Amino acid sequence: MLRRKRKKGPVRAKKVIYDGIQFASGLEKYMYKALKEAKIKAEYEGMTFELIPSFHFGAQAYERCANGKGEYKNRGEKNILNIKYTPDFIGKDL
Repeated sequence: MLRRKRKKGPVRAKKVIYDGIQFASGLEKYMYKALKEAKIKAEYEGMTFELIPSFHFGAQAYERCANGKGEYKNRGEKNILNIKYTPDFIGKDL
């Protein structure tokens, strides 16, 4: 009888260093090399954009547990964190 392997959590990419830049994955390194070969000037993780600023939610918030089970509970007023986006590559002006 064959045993099936269970999935053991999320896939974690290995960090890779190339041209003195530490990339978060081999795919990002591959893309950097492809952009460089095509003579497209791009900067790796050069900027971070704030999509939505943080704010205070002053009304009552009724929520379930994170797994979606259980009763709704009043969590009260909340501070909502900002949402940021960091693109892998940003093109440079020629």
